[in-house]
Amino acid sequence: MTFPIDGEYRITDSFGDCRGSNCSRSHEGVDMPAAKGTPVVAAGDGVVSWISPDQNGSNCCYIGIDHGDGWVTRYIHLNDDAQDAEGNYLDNTDGQGWGIADGLVKGSEVTAGQLIGWVGDSGNAAEGYPHLHFELRHNGPAIDPFPYLLLALETPSGSFKDDDDSVHEANIDKIFAQGITLGCNPPTNDRFCPERNITRGEMAAFIARALNLTAMTGTSPYDDVDGHLFSIAVDKVQTAGIGFGCDADSFCPDRPLERDEMAELLVRAFDYENPDAQDFFTDDTDNPFHDSINKLAAAGITVGCNPPDNDRYCPDRQLTRAEMATFFVRSLDL
Repeated sequence: MTFPIDGEYRITDSFGDCRGSNCSRSHEGVDMPAAKGTPVVAAGDGVVSWISPDQNGSNCCYIGIDHGDGWVTRYIHLNDDAQDAEGNYLDNTDGQGWGIADGLVKGSEVTAGQLIGWVGDSGNAAEGYPHLHFELRHNGPAIDPFPYLLLALETPSGSFKDDDDSVHEANIDKIFAQGITLGCNPPTNDRFCPERNITRGEMAAFIARALNLTAMTGTSPYDDVDGHLFSIAVDKVQTAGIGFGCDADSFCPDRPLERDEMAELLVRAFDYENPDAQDFFTDDTDNPFHDSINKLAAAGITVGCNPPDNDRYCPDRQLTRAEMATFFVRSLDL
């Protein structure tokens, strides 16, 4: 099972608790309080079998997914409040919003981890607090989902379908769990593409997420990022003084990242130093990022590219996405 809330939450085992007047019914799920608008994702592959019937404000907002072999999950109290122009949820607007992801209808196929809606307080939760009511059913009756949710938390949530043979798999899982990477095949994002070279734009996104950068100028000094998938990330790292172009006018977001550029970006991002002024490698003397390469080595983030000697850095070599995952794990001490 994939954990159904993609964000901060609280959880206790409320399955079987009294509900209704004089305990007329028992609670058939687990309630997980979370901020209104927190993403809710499918707990597994399946087909939407139960869903709010329309978008006119009635019966909003819930989803049920049939996972086969008698297993069904239900997601209730999804958001039904309207939002203002800045995306803030407006109180007392029940029924004016819609908390189910676009395109989902009865019969839609979904994959584990796919966005299906957002936490809210719809239905009989309107007078309470925003939370996800999550149910797990097997062959009809509801069963306590709490132990399954705990197991989902213990299982590495960053597992991708295409990294099982990679020596970097554990580190890929770690940066996924930290929200640094989302995958390489949106919107499904069940693949990481570990052997593909990481681009400068992807690296900007990794850094922006890792450092939770928010400040932006809103304008870019580069003529090749407007409208690009990573334009916001490039703006964030540039505003933070971390990013730099490939020339005076361009960022080259689609160009593969090289190891010397990586060193410069990581040193700017994490303020590494080389207190003993050591010179670690023999092949970077004339490189413009020579100092940053040595700072990266002094911090123990890199040991070189030619084990066991490791007296070379290979500054012009391009980096794979899997290798970059390991560098981020070291940099963040995960």
